[in-house]
Amino acid sequence: MKFANRIRCFFIVSLSCLFGTQSFAAVETLDSIAAIVNDDVVLVSEIQERYQNYLSQAEARNVEQSAMPPKDVILNQVIERLIIESIQLQEADMRGIVISDEELADGIKRYAESINVTQEFFREELQRQGVDFREFREDMRRQLTLNRVQQTVVQQRIFISMQDIKEFRASPIFQELASEEFRIGHILLTISDSNNARVVSRAQQQAEEIVEELRKGANFASMAVQHSSSNTALEGGDLGWRKASQVPSLFSDLVQTLEVGETADPIENPIGIHIVQLLEKRGASTATGMSTNVRHILIRPSTILPEEDALELANEIRGRIVNGEAFAELAMEYSDDPGSALVGGDLGWTSGETLVDEFREVMINTEKGELSEVFKSEFGFHVLEVLDRREEDLTEDALNNLAYQSIFNQRFEETHQAWMKEIRDRAYVKVLLEVQ
Repeated sequence: MKFANRIRCFFIVSLSCLFGTQSFAAVETLDSIAAIVNDDVVLVSEIQERYQNYLSQAEARNVEQSAMPPKDVILNQVIERLIIESIQLQEADMRGIVISDEELADGIKRYAESINVTQEFFREELQRQGVDFREFREDMRRQLTLNRVQQTVVQQRIFISMQDIKEFRASPIFQELASEEFRIGHILLTISDSNNARVVSRAQQQAEEIVEELRKGANFASMAVQHSSSNTALEGGDLGWRKASQVPSLFSDLVQTLEVGETADPIENPIGIHIVQLLEKRGASTATGMSTNVRHILIRPSTILPEEDALELANEIRGRIVNGEAFAELAMEYSDDPGSALVGGDLGWTSGETLVDEFREVMINTEKGELSEVFKSEFGFHVLEVLDRREEDLTEDALNNLAYQSIFNQRFEETHQAWMKEIRDRAYVKVLLEVQ
């Protein structure tokens, strides 16, 4: 996809389903109200923009005109999506969810990185495409707000028990998901005449010399370019990341016994002599590191408690802890995190992998026995205390975290759709635009 189309497609409504007053044809050049949604409105101009974006996306995907859904079907789908977005944005406003300029700038930076361009180039390309950067920023803010309110609401509705995790970990799906991956270096020495003992012996001697050099620290990629007859020679013999089931059967069992950086003895078969080195290894069973015992108090902004007041309350609670009041009692009284409030804000031992970036960073930078300053995440304002730290094998934690995230992802869409139906059913919606 061309870069210009990639930019346009970022904000196009996702029409994953196949495609219910005044006439669209009659007012398509006017900016009038197309629908009333609670206290908000959907404008005809918004529908026009989304419709044109859909056409651009279809063109970028080379969709033939004959395969396009009828215009009225697309427009009805666009109108419904704008209505749902409006309801969700109103929910975000009611919950006090606001995307700060700093978060917005970070979102734009991450998006530019996701399409492998610099921010400067990205902004210049927007300008060349005639896209106003301020409008782009507001579209991005809108999208981030939608993501935030969906995550906030849905996460509160998903409960995953240890029994759920245990059962999922026993499933074949998880066994494949959690299996280790290996990055393997491979050198192939072909034997020009396998019936000639002298030729075979010379190839075997060369293989042993290469292995010896590699074990002394020679660069595998350079050795592969020099000696390998494999079609991966120019890539330094790198076979890329593969699960055990994807490793060539000739050395699949052997690879699983190697340490990272270790070179195996030469392996011979009718094709030639193979030299393999385990370049890297990853997977839940390799997880080790620092684990932290942490507790926190969350104050979530809302319509009743605006952001400024939430921040003030969080600072007040921190001050009370500093002055000697019990952290656990204040957490039970004030924390808006239902999962930890009842146990005094205790999150237990964690490596931080399942925590949001802001929380994990503060946790890592807070000394053992210390109380953090108040900080903000997508969920609200936090104050945390690091109770203890230890270096440990995190294999079990990593496997449980992987299972938890997999289950969460499975349940997210179903829970999200149920929530959207719920808010759609209770919203006041009046469509004024008759699509033709």
